[in-house]
Amino acid sequence: MRPLLLISFLWAVCLPAAEPLPGHSVHGEAFNEGPRQAAVLLPGMGRIDFPVTTVKAEAQAFFNQGVAQLHGFWYFEAERSFRQAASLDPSCAMAFWGMAMANVNQEKRAKGLLSKAVALRDSVSPREKLWIAAWENFHREDSRDKKSRALDLIRDLENIVQEYPGDVEAKAFLAWKIWHVRAEAPISSRQAVDALLDQVFAARRDHPAHHYRIHLWDDAKPIRAVESAAACGPTAPGIAHLWHMPGHTYAKLRRFDDAAWQQEASARVDHAHLAKTYLLPDQIHNYAHNQEWLVRTWNELGRAREAMALAANLIAIPRHPDFNTLDKSGSSAVFGRTRLLETLEKWELWEDLAAAADSIWIGPGPVAGPEVVRLRALGVAAFAQGEPSRLTGALGSLGEIRQREIRRREAETKKAGTAAAKKEAEKPGPADAAIAELRVLEAVLVNPAAAGGLLDGVGDKMPAVDRARCWVRLGQPAKAVALIPKFPRDLVGLAAKTEILLAGDRLPEVAEALREARGAAFALDPGLPVTRRMEAWNRKIFPGSDWRPAAPVRVDAGPRPELETLGGKLWMPPPAPEWRATGLDGATVSGKDLKGRPRVLLLVLGADCQHCVEQMQAFAKASAGFGVAGISLHVIGIEPPERGAKMREVVAGPGGPGMEILCDPGLEVFRAFRAYDDFEGDPLHGTVLVDGAGRIRWIDVGWKPFLDTAFLLEEAKRLLALPGEWSGR
Repeated sequence: MRPLLLISFLWAVCLPAAEPLPGHSVHGEAFNEGPRQAAVLLPGMGRIDFPVTTVKAEAQAFFNQGVAQLHGFWYFEAERSFRQAASLDPSCAMAFWGMAMANVNQEKRAKGLLSKAVALRDSVSPREKLWIAAWENFHREDSRDKKSRALDLIRDLENIVQEYPGDVEAKAFLAWKIWHVRAEAPISSRQAVDALLDQVFAARRDHPAHHYRIHLWDDAKPIRAVESAAACGPTAPGIAHLWHMPGHTYAKLRRFDDAAWQQEASARVDHAHLAKTYLLPDQIHNYAHNQEWLVRTWNELGRAREAMALAANLIAIPRHPDFNTLDKSGSSAVFGRTRLLETLEKWELWEDLAAAADSIWIGPGPVAGPEVVRLRALGVAAFAQGEPSRLTGALGSLGEIRQREIRRREAETKKAGTAAAKKEAEKPGPADAAIAELRVLEAVLVNPAAAGGLLDGVGDKMPAVDRARCWVRLGQPAKAVALIPKFPRDLVGLAAKTEILLAGDRLPEVAEALREARGAAFALDPGLPVTRRMEAWNRKIFPGSDWRPAAPVRVDAGPRPELETLGGKLWMPPPAPEWRATGLDGATVSGKDLKGRPRVLLLVLGADCQHCVEQMQAFAKASAGFGVAGISLHVIGIEPPERGAKMREVVAGPGGPGMEILCDPGLEVFRAFRAYDDFEGDPLHGTVLVDGAGRIRWIDVGWKPFLDTAFLLEEAKRLLALPGEWSGR
């Protein structure tokens, strides 16, 4: 049952004319997306005081929590907190303002949500009216360009600060907005914004606006943000992004040990949250970026084995066609493959690279971008192992990708028929740089006489360290030494500098180069090829000395919790909740009964739901394929057994091959898997893959059912084929 107070309020200002379809929000389209499950007051959300007009103290607490989450860019959870405030007090206009703020990157939804705040603004204080009016003006459709709208919002926020000089949140959001709209309205004075933040911290030293100071100076003068980098995470330790952002500052200052700590803290906080909510990792803002950056940071430190484990973890994360596939840049799938190959190449683990690149971890794929990265790495490994035939094979496959790209561009150019399209078609494709690089390596192996000319012409299409090593191999160390200024400043680059200086017989410079490389090697893994070389160089140049320095001791990083207290280091599939349903024969079936074999659970809203019928029929047609893969299908509906039998008519045969029909009239299964709208008291569509060990391997919950059976079947087979602890068979 929906709360009576909420229903009466929505009837007055929110309800659409027609009864919504099953799974759709009673509030209208803007409420279909976003969180549908109740919020709780979470630990570690910081101390925010943003008083609003409400008759419920608990609604104020959830509003404050939502504001803290906004400051941490944790928009999904911020919207959940504001929705909870609105469910507790439907007349709280600012709760709807908060929901709009939580959709800063989804203007259509933000406008729809803000309209609810506008409808209620006559009941709020003059101060709150200014907050609502500022965003109403920002979203108003008129002839203003983006810059004018941004400047208008900044002026409206300045007005709140002037009218209410004690409003700390107005100053914090003003600082954020000046930074946030910098693309449309460039910041004229970072120092002025910094001074505004000083006012925030003078009133509240532990305010999460430290996050904004880090952003403010990140691409200009990160040293100015060191104090805020130390303070940021502890202001709201339950918000992962507030641990992540200090990593930006420390990385820019080449304090990679501190950057790694921050990024790992962020990952652990996210993992703790994911285990409770059953969200897939890529549904969390910034998750994939934080993880891939942590891989790179561990590589900066030489923590190669941890970097490989984390990159593999990104590959093992469930994929979803909406937000995590190999053709979506910035996703875990793409980052995992790319960073694992980079790590194996960086540390010269050629046998591991060759094995991984032909395995389930980084095997061949249909998407050109990731496949180019894989083939290039295979070619580099073949060169390092002295296997020209494998290198030539990689070149051939890259050539095929290039030809497909050329044909695609030619077709698009012909269709468009414009000069701009022709110019775009003439740009280098994703495979061109990889082909140029591998042709150089092939020549060094099989035709050294021609290799020099190719090396001279390849330029930055080939990493400087690799070019230098080729020149050494071709007997021209002077040309190799000339490339040293282009080497990266990381540990591998510093070690390569020592290597090339030795090859060039530049002995007076070798000692200083090795000393610099040793200084960066305090966390370098033992047993790596570069580790063994550095140990050998040290014995020769600094005999009897301890070559590995101690880790730096920091005095300005601030208080830090023990990492293990924040959550797990790697993402792991959470255990499925306990649940029970009733078969059409009246017998009870539980999740425990189904352990030992992977299952797909289809949580459907009944045989009268047209979209559910479409889903059930789609999975019935695909059930044979799931059966061959060893995966059983179960439909769990909301009707009792005497009415649930109608679902037999929907699917092929007596329930479809391996397609058992279960009933959950009490919605216990729906609630257990969070396929339930706590705010409106209605079940939601859900599709869940549970492995034989009883863990959730894939899940989709929302206002519409998941229909792509081919995607889920292939993804289920991929997930269940992962080796070792991942298989869940």
